Amino acid sequence: MKVWFVLLISAFVNNLSAQLSMVRIAELPEKMYETSGLVFYQDKYLLTHNDGGNKPEIFVLDLKGNLVKTISLSDTKNNDWEDLTQDDEGRVYIGDFGNNLNKREACQIYILPKDFLEKSDIEPKKISFTYEDQNKFPPDKEDLNFDCEAFFWKDDSLYLFSKCRTEPFSGVTNVYVIPDKAGKHVARKIGSIQLCSSDWRFCSVTSAAYSEKYNMIALLTYSRLYLINATSGKQFWNGTLKSHQLNLVRQREAICFKGKNSWYMTDEYRKGLGGGNLYEVKLK
Repeated sequence: MKVWFVLLISAFVNNLSAQLSMVRIAELPEKMYETSGLVFYQDKYLLTHNDGGNKPEIFVLDLKGNLVKTISLSDTKNNDWEDLTQDDEGRVYIGDFGNNLNKREACQIYILPKDFLEKSDIEPKKISFTYEDQNKFPPDKEDLNFDCEAFFWKDDSLYLFSKCRTEPFSGVTNVYVIPDKAGKHVARKIGSIQLCSSDWRFCSVTSAAYSEKYNMIALLTYSRLYLINATSGKQFWNGTLKSHQLNLVRQREAICFKGKNSWYMTDEYRKGLGGGNLYEVKLK
């Protein structure tokens, strides 16, 4: 009975993996070893940045992974940059909201102007926000769900997806919304998504992307890509959810749409584990 069960699970996992193809486009330059956000910009560039503790700068790449330009952000600190998104007018948003220990009382999002590609140094506008339902810093272990590594822009708002760190692990990502305007805001909780509850490497969201054109949301974890068919109305993020297995477990923290059923993705470099690459992921 146990042998048949193992074979059944193995066949199921292999089938999930077979639904996706993942092709490495390039090894990223060494200075991007902690790549943690990704945007497909103007149909000809990829934008990325490093994780927390690194310089406050954005890297502009061509579609083969070559560095085109580095843009520094003045009067800005990379506390824990975790994701990138863009609006329909070409502004780019940097999510400085990593909160591993759930101790931060305020997080930031930096807004780059539409003409940022023309400059080598810019001073961004800033959003500062708190979570409406966090009252303790850190909260109790069963409420450790105020870390965030994923967001996207839609209709003048920014939608944030929490990275679950609860003990015991619940696999729930909470969804928050704030305005896309500079200033101080309170992130309003509008719902949650149950991804799974088996293992944080499968269920903890590390990046998010939204395509209005394809009416789809992509949520990335270290080992899975979750796709949601967006619905109409206020709970557009609460559509049909499908899970797709990625090969191996890697520190994957950045994804963006390339086209219908295709994405650009990066992973961080870890000694002994590899990574530090740019990929194209396709749904077969």
